[in-house]
Amino acid sequence: MNLSTTQLDTARPADEGSEIRGLLRQSLETLLSRIYSFEQRSAGRASPGREVEGAWEAYAELGLLALTLPEEHGGFAAELADIAMAAELMGGSMTVEPYRPTMVAARLIAAAGAPDQQARWLPGVASGTVRAALAHEEGSGRLAAPIAAAAVREGEGWRLSGRKTVAAGGDNADVFVISALTDGETVLFAVPAGAVKRRAYRCFDWTGAADLDLDGLVLPADALMPGGGDALARALDEATALACADAVGAIRAANRLVREHTGTRKQFGRSLDSFQVLQHRMVDMAIAEELAAPIAESAIKACELAAPADRARAVSAAKVKVGDSARLVGQECVQLHGGMGLTQEYPASHLFARLGLFERAHGDRDDHIERYAALMSR
Repeated sequence: MNLSTTQLDTARPADEGSEIRGLLRQSLETLLSRIYSFEQRSAGRASPGREVEGAWEAYAELGLLALTLPEEHGGFAAELADIAMAAELMGGSMTVEPYRPTMVAARLIAAAGAPDQQARWLPGVASGTVRAALAHEEGSGRLAAPIAAAAVREGEGWRLSGRKTVAAGGDNADVFVISALTDGETVLFAVPAGAVKRRAYRCFDWTGAADLDLDGLVLPADALMPGGGDALARALDEATALACADAVGAIRAANRLVREHTGTRKQFGRSLDSFQVLQHRMVDMAIAEELAAPIAESAIKACELAAPADRARAVSAAKVKVGDSARLVGQECVQLHGGMGLTQEYPASHLFARLGLFERAHGDRDDHIERYAALMSR
């Protein structure tokens, strides 16, 4: 089932998008089952582009890249929950294309960018010809680390200095949203990727990223985005909440994989799932999934509806609890497969890598516990 942007726009009902979300889910499930088997994913990541051929164009055709973007720039009315639904399914299929990073950066351009910046970049995002990435982290790995990158006036423009690290989706991005400090204030710049020195690479779960060297980067005045710190804080929370949705999808996939393996693999003439000790471990994995899914959903809702402090608290709670579930399920998935769970030729090791990277990205467990405690004490 293919849904054009026009169909999606006219089909949106009054019941908060549940109907269109269901249609999108069915279409994306069909697409992923057709082009994203584990073998197709393996072939894609081994290809020169290191992605499944045609996947990005298919996401655009389904309208996934236009979700929540302004209608005048090719988008249509939708909710963050629609993007989260897609992220969950992509997490289960372990997609390597930068869907979440592009949508986070595009939504930030829509929220904080000037009209001409939106007109320059957002139509291409919606149509699938432009990829965007947020470059904010600087190597400390700490959630509350201050921004070190600086922006100073130079003539009518700006000169930047500093370094950005692990910009998700930055390896193939066409535009970066870069954060910096000027006079103690957080500012954002929309910068064409060709203007930035970057080192592109793949993370250990095969998703792409890049480090940026900003020293000596001179930008025109119109690169500055009118929105600043508040828009950035919201975007970072949205990125974390969407990562939680992706992790829930990977957790579900890992549990399915374990059930299939233990139901078919035999030992001493009996299937593995008939042994009580393994049943107990699989129950723990199922409970972890059931704990992760609703709190991830709550974080997505908080990003749309809650005040900033309540949003941050909900997102940190989700990051901690989904991270706990990700660690348990990822480790058990590998262990219950035995030696084959460690091989690159089997999905268990790849799910373990995706869940492991999630646990450490967007601030670790200690970071979010500290933020949650600070917010609760106010």
